[in-house]
Amino acid sequence: MDAEDIHDVFRDKEGSEYIAGEATIDAVLDVIRSKELSVLEIGGGIGTLSFTVLYNTLNTIDIYEDNEFCLGELKKNLHGFEDRYTIITDYQKLPPRRQYDLIIVDGGKGCRSTGYPRLVAAYLASLSGIKIIIVDGQRKVQRYWILETIRNQYFFKVTKYEKDEKCCLKLECEPGGS
Repeated sequence: MDAEDIHDVFRDKEGSEYIAGEATIDAVLDVIRSKELSVLEIGGGIGTLSFTVLYNTLNTIDIYEDNEFCLGELKKNLHGFEDRYTIITDYQKLPPRRQYDLIIVDGGKGCRSTGYPRLVAAYLASLSGIKIIIVDGQRKVQRYWILETIRNQYFFKVTKYEKDEKCCLKLECEPGGS
């Protein structure tokens, strides 16, 4: 399935008001095609990007999501892939791995007590290796904290994906930084 097909599948599902746009799906597809990757998604929602990874690869994915409605829809929409994903419902827990090839940041408010955007930064700071980060276009505060966190540890190349007035950023990270 291409980005348009995946978006069409999810846009009419219950809870689809905030799903990722085709630009973000395109970015994820560009990264995952024919690659074995460790993947972390922060803000799984109803599963548009999780489905993109699982449907198009044999990869596994760790998914943060704490919203009860989204958890139900996520499990329903990822039916058949149960052995390839783990859902983390507690935003107070650090990611299960120390290195990820791909980190996808797409989600809402997350943990209400400490603030989702700062948690994204804390997760990134806890990791010993990051290769690629994809940030959905609506996540401006998260983008700020991501860039603040990685700029001292990584050199990074930024690629912007745009489609139908929606966008996302892909950050390709190399150890180093300023």
